[in-house]
Amino acid sequence: MLKYGMIFSVVLLFSVNSFSQTKVCTFNIKYENPKEGVHQWDNRKEQILKLIKIEDVDIIGMQEVVHSQIRFLEAGLAEYARIGVARDDGKSKGEYSPIFYKKDRYTIIDSATFWLSPNPQIPAKAWDAALPRVCTWAKLIDQDTKDLILVLNTHFDHVGSEARAKSVDLILSKINELEHNGKVILMGDFNLEPQSKPIQKIIDSELNDAFEAELNLGPIGTYNAFKIGENYERRIDYVFYQGFKIKSYKNYSLRIQDTFLSDHFPVVVEFE
Repeated sequence: MLKYGMIFSVVLLFSVNSFSQTKVCTFNIKYENPKEGVHQWDNRKEQILKLIKIEDVDIIGMQEVVHSQIRFLEAGLAEYARIGVARDDGKSKGEYSPIFYKKDRYTIIDSATFWLSPNPQIPAKAWDAALPRVCTWAKLIDQDTKDLILVLNTHFDHVGSEARAKSVDLILSKINELEHNGKVILMGDFNLEPQSKPIQKIIDSELNDAFEAELNLGPIGTYNAFKIGENYERRIDYVFYQGFKIKSYKNYSLRIQDTFLSDHFPVVVEFE
């Protein structure tokens, strides 16, 4: 059972019966590994579904999702559609960075996954990256407002500093290339801290960091390494946005008995 605690009790007030236009979540759910002991996927998966449903999130960007997890999430989130392919072969091998969105609210008009490499259409790792990395994007029409929203979700390499810097350049170029009406959401696990040059480059591109919301709840850090009782300072998961008015930023440090929902905290951002 989830140990919600004071933070969750407070933020729940802003979640139930909310009249916000758009609520998004970025969440590195930690890939399925049966050798993880108490942290293994089977001990966490039902509570992840519960959080998504309690928060009533409209659009979710996930990272480190393998195919067995995709199948579980699709079955448990029947009200959502999913886009995105796996990074190793462009089909189902390796990790996905999928986007889930509410089928009854959004109409998809275009989407794709591209690789963070000089040849973005070909599955490969690039520069000094340890692994292939991808970005998934979608153009969604919000049926409530009739607005076009460009959503991008990614997971940067954990080793290659050049790869992370080049990945920012590539994604910013892709945003400029894709036609949109000014509403953009870029989210994911960037494996970069706020003071890094690549993150500052994103902000300099006129994308806003949702962390700067006046209503900001939860710890600063988004990475917990499954360590309970720490001071969580390492912020590497982000929601950047353009064309929205932000209402709240919530970083959920929820526990399930002796573990967390993942080794990253889910970040939920609400726009008016």
